[in-house]
Amino acid sequence: MRFLRVLLLLAVWSVSAAPLQARRPLPIGVVFSCGPEDSMFRSSLSGIKRARSELDVKITSYLCNYNSAEYESTVAEAARRNRLVLAVGSPLAEAVDRAARAHESADFVLFDAKSVNPGVSSVLFHQSEASYLAGVLAVRLAARRNSRKIGIILGERGEKTPAMLDFLLGFEQGAKDADGRTTLLKRSVQSWNDPQKAKAIARAMHDEGAQVIFQAAGLSGNGVVEAAIEEGFYVIGVDEPQERLAPGVVLTAVLKRFDLALFDVISARVGGHLRRGATLHYRLWNRGVELSWTSNALIPDELRRELEGLSYRIVDRAIRVASCYNDDGTFKATLKPLPPEFSASGSGKK
Repeated sequence: MRFLRVLLLLAVWSVSAAPLQARRPLPIGVVFSCGPEDSMFRSSLSGIKRARSELDVKITSYLCNYNSAEYESTVAEAARRNRLVLAVGSPLAEAVDRAARAHESADFVLFDAKSVNPGVSSVLFHQSEASYLAGVLAVRLAARRNSRKIGIILGERGEKTPAMLDFLLGFEQGAKDADGRTTLLKRSVQSWNDPQKAKAIARAMHDEGAQVIFQAAGLSGNGVVEAAIEEGFYVIGVDEPQERLAPGVVLTAVLKRFDLALFDVISARVGGHLRRGATLHYRLWNRGVELSWTSNALIPDELRRELEGLSYRIVDRAIRVASCYNDDGTFKATLKPLPPEFSASGSGKK
């Protein structure tokens, strides 16, 4: 009888052990190409915190601080330790491709670029739509200073980072639609982490007459904000509500909702709905991109209403904003990057 009871207990334990194993938190590695001070990382944090709070997951973050020598080893380490790897930042694309081929049991998702690996899912932000609104805003605020010159400063000239050209396309289209006589100055820092160079570029742009400058340059963009505080021009930020950094000079920011996309992807994987190779698109209509609408006295109510009206027209496709992406998410090869060199010499105020 005692022997029979032992067998029954062992049977109960073996049956109950399976559900406990099934309920183990899903291990997730989130690899960032940037560092902790970058707006892309900060805009992702609330999505990670929400996933930890609402879903049965264990999330580990890995930060590369824009050190390209660490991309491959960091993604590989995340793949060894986790069942889902989320790579945030287009510079990680090649490292993700190699890791996905070496670790086929893990799921991979690349954010902010289309992966060439058919087994890797991708998340694309159509930032050109929100950048269109930023272009209109820049022209309207520059006009209040009797200027038709505005500027855009990118972290990379678009040769390796298609998202940069998407910012440029939307911003330029919005500016030209607002006033066809607008002059748009275009520069690239060629670094995500060089605020001093970005500051020099911004000052030179202001010397050329730009009264509003849109920066999409990662941590380098902090230098643009510093120049604006010192020189007195306006800035449009990126990724997070950067008007909090300098309320007197930062008008708004083009938001890319990394927080929303990260939570959506994690939730889909937990629910068993994440399909390998799928491409997820984030636009104005699903609030994947937008302008930050924090309280800001620098933007008049009538201009805010104009921008909101334009948002609806973009969503309804009454306004068709240019994009650097084809319908399948691949990059349009016909687009040309910005010139590679910048020289601050020879500029004078106009």
